[in-house]
Amino acid sequence: MDKNTETYKELPEKILRLQLDWIKAADAKVPPVFAINIAMLGVISALVNNFEQWKILTAIFVSLFLISQLVSLFSVVFAMYPRLNGPKGSNIFFGGISNKDEDMYLQEMRSISEEELRSDFLKQIHVNAKIAATKYYHVKIAFMWMLISAPFWLVSIFLLYT
Repeated sequence: MDKNTETYKELPEKILRLQLDWIKAADAKVPPVFAINIAMLGVISALVNNFEQWKILTAIFVSLFLISQLVSLFSVVFAMYPRLNGPKGSNIFFGGISNKDEDMYLQEMRSISEEELRSDFLKQIHVNAKIAATKYYHVKIAFMWMLISAPFWLVSIFLLYT
Protein backbone atom coordinates (compact mmCIF):
# COMPACT_ATOMS: atom_id res chain seq x y z
CA MET A 1 0.00 0.00 0.00
CA ASP A 2 1.32 3.40 -0.95
CA LYS A 3 2.06 5.38 2.24
CA ASN A 4 1.07 8.67 0.61
CA THR A 5 -2.53 7.74 -0.13
CA GLU A 6 -5.46 8.91 1.96
CA THR A 7 -6.47 5.28 2.48
CA TYR A 8 -3.13 4.51 4.15
CA LYS A 9 -3.37 7.61 6.34
CA GLU A 10 -7.00 7.06 7.36
CA LEU A 11 -6.93 3.28 7.76
CA PRO A 12 -5.79 3.16 11.43
CA GLU A 13 -8.53 5.60 12.45
CA LYS A 14 -11.16 3.54 10.60
CA ILE A 15 -9.92 0.30 12.17
CA LEU A 16 -9.95 1.92 15.63
CA ARG A 17 -13.57 3.05 15.10
CA LEU A 18 -14.45 -0.51 14.08
CA GLN A 19 -12.84 -1.88 17.25
CA LEU A 20 -14.76 0.63 19.37
CA ASP A 21 -17.99 -0.38 17.62
CA TRP A 22 -17.32 -4.04 18.47
CA ILE A 23 -16.80 -3.08 22.10
CA LYS A 24 -20.10 -1.13 22.06
CA ALA A 25 -21.86 -4.12 20.49
CA ALA A 26 -20.54 -6.43 23.22
CA ASP A 27 -21.64 -3.94 25.88
CA ALA A 28 -25.12 -3.78 24.31
CA LYS A 29 -25.56 -7.54 24.71
CA VAL A 30 -25.07 -7.39 28.48
CA PRO A 31 -28.26 -5.63 29.70
CA PRO A 32 -30.69 -8.19 28.18
CA VAL A 33 -28.74 -11.11 29.66
CA PHE A 34 -28.62 -9.34 33.02
CA ALA A 35 -32.35 -8.52 32.92
CA ILE A 36 -33.33 -12.10 32.06
CA ASN A 37 -31.11 -13.44 34.86
CA ILE A 38 -32.64 -11.06 37.39
CA ALA A 39 -36.17 -11.91 36.23
CA MET A 40 -35.47 -15.63 36.58
CA LEU A 41 -34.04 -15.09 40.06
CA GLY A 42 -37.08 -12.95 40.95
CA VAL A 43 -39.51 -15.71 39.98
CA ILE A 44 -37.64 -18.27 42.07
CA SER A 45 -37.34 -15.94 45.05
CA ALA A 46 -41.08 -15.25 44.89
CA LEU A 47 -41.80 -18.98 45.03
CA VAL A 48 -39.37 -19.85 47.80
CA ASN A 49 -41.17 -20.51 51.03
CA ASN A 50 -40.68 -22.82 53.97
CA PHE A 51 -37.37 -24.64 53.42
CA GLU A 52 -38.31 -27.44 55.82
CA GLN A 53 -41.02 -28.59 53.43
CA TRP A 54 -38.64 -28.88 50.47
CA LYS A 55 -37.89 -32.28 49.06
CA ILE A 56 -34.30 -33.15 48.20
CA LEU A 57 -35.11 -32.95 44.47
CA THR A 58 -36.36 -29.38 44.87
CA ALA A 59 -33.19 -28.40 46.74
CA ILE A 60 -31.01 -29.98 44.04
CA PHE A 61 -32.73 -28.21 41.14
CA VAL A 62 -32.92 -24.84 42.90
CA SER A 63 -29.23 -25.16 43.82
CA LEU A 64 -28.23 -26.05 40.26
CA PHE A 65 -30.25 -23.10 39.02
CA LEU A 66 -28.64 -20.71 41.52
CA ILE A 67 -25.11 -21.92 40.75
CA SER A 68 -25.58 -21.52 37.01
CA GLN A 69 -27.13 -18.08 37.55
CA LEU A 70 -24.19 -16.99 39.70
CA VAL A 71 -21.74 -18.02 37.00
CA SER A 72 -23.79 -16.11 34.43
CA LEU A 73 -24.04 -13.00 36.61
CA PHE A 74 -20.31 -13.01 37.40
CA SER A 75 -19.62 -13.23 33.67
CA VAL A 76 -21.93 -10.24 33.11
CA VAL A 77 -19.93 -8.29 35.69
CA PHE A 78 -16.63 -9.28 34.03
CA ALA A 79 -18.00 -8.29 30.61
CA MET A 80 -18.93 -4.81 31.87
CA TYR A 81 -15.83 -4.27 33.99
CA PRO A 82 -13.98 -1.23 32.62
CA ARG A 83 -10.62 -2.03 31.08
CA LEU A 84 -8.39 1.01 31.27
CA ASN A 85 -5.05 -0.35 30.17
CA GLY A 86 -4.01 1.56 27.08
CA PRO A 87 -0.66 2.03 25.41
CA LYS A 88 1.87 3.71 27.68
CA GLY A 89 2.43 7.37 26.84
CA SER A 90 -0.38 7.37 24.29
CA ASN A 91 -1.60 10.63 22.83
CA ILE A 92 -4.96 9.19 21.77
CA PHE A 93 -5.93 7.02 24.76
CA PHE A 94 -7.73 9.06 27.43
CA GLY A 95 -5.68 7.39 30.19
CA GLY A 96 -2.40 8.36 28.53
CA ILE A 97 -3.64 11.88 27.87
CA SER A 98 -4.94 12.41 31.41
CA ASN A 99 -1.57 11.34 32.89
CA LYS A 100 0.09 14.32 31.21
CA ASP A 101 -0.38 17.91 32.13
CA GLU A 102 -2.05 20.07 29.51
CA ASP A 103 1.11 21.82 28.34
CA MET A 104 3.00 18.54 27.92
CA TYR A 105 0.15 17.04 25.92
CA LEU A 106 -0.14 20.10 23.66
CA GLN A 107 3.61 20.12 23.09
CA GLU A 108 3.67 16.43 22.20
CA MET A 109 0.71 16.75 19.82
CA ARG A 110 2.29 19.72 18.06
CA SER A 111 5.58 17.91 17.56
CA ILE A 112 4.35 14.37 16.87
CA SER A 113 5.17 12.97 13.44
CA GLU A 114 2.56 11.34 11.24
CA GLU A 115 4.30 7.98 11.65
CA GLU A 116 4.39 8.29 15.48
CA LEU A 117 0.69 9.11 15.52
CA ARG A 118 0.00 6.15 13.22
CA SER A 119 1.97 3.91 15.57
CA ASP A 120 -0.07 5.23 18.52
CA PHE A 121 -3.30 4.39 16.65
CA LEU A 122 -2.04 0.90 15.80
CA LYS A 123 -1.12 0.22 19.44
CA GLN A 124 -4.56 1.42 20.55
CA ILE A 125 -6.19 -0.82 17.93
CA HIS A 126 -4.34 -3.80 19.37
CA VAL A 127 -5.38 -2.96 22.95
CA ASN A 128 -9.01 -2.47 21.89
CA ALA A 129 -9.03 -5.75 20.01
CA LYS A 130 -7.98 -7.51 23.22
CA ILE A 131 -10.69 -5.64 25.15
CA ALA A 132 -13.34 -6.62 22.58
CA ALA A 133 -12.23 -10.27 22.65
CA THR A 134 -12.40 -10.34 26.45
CA LYS A 135 -15.84 -8.73 26.52
CA TYR A 136 -17.24 -11.12 23.90
CA TYR A 137 -15.79 -14.09 25.78
CA HIS A 138 -17.56 -13.05 28.99
CA VAL A 139 -20.82 -12.23 27.18
CA LYS A 140 -20.72 -15.70 25.58
CA ILE A 141 -20.12 -17.36 28.97
CA ALA A 142 -22.92 -15.32 30.58
CA PHE A 143 -25.37 -16.24 27.82
CA MET A 144 -24.36 -19.90 27.86
CA TRP A 145 -24.81 -20.23 31.63
CA MET A 146 -28.11 -18.36 31.45
CA LEU A 147 -29.30 -20.96 28.92
CA ILE A 148 -27.95 -23.79 31.07
CA SER A 149 -29.89 -22.42 34.03
CA ALA A 150 -33.21 -22.36 32.12
CA PRO A 151 -34.10 -26.09 32.44
CA PHE A 152 -33.15 -26.03 36.14
CA TRP A 153 -35.30 -22.91 36.52
CA LEU A 154 -38.33 -24.51 34.85
CA VAL A 155 -38.05 -27.70 36.90
CA SER A 156 -37.53 -25.63 40.06
CA ILE A 157 -40.69 -23.65 39.35
CA PHE A 158 -42.64 -26.87 38.83
CA LEU A 159 -41.26 -28.43 42.04
CA LEU A 160 -41.86 -25.28 44.09
CA TYR A 161 -45.47 -25.12 42.91
CA THR A 162 -46.22 -28.76 43.74
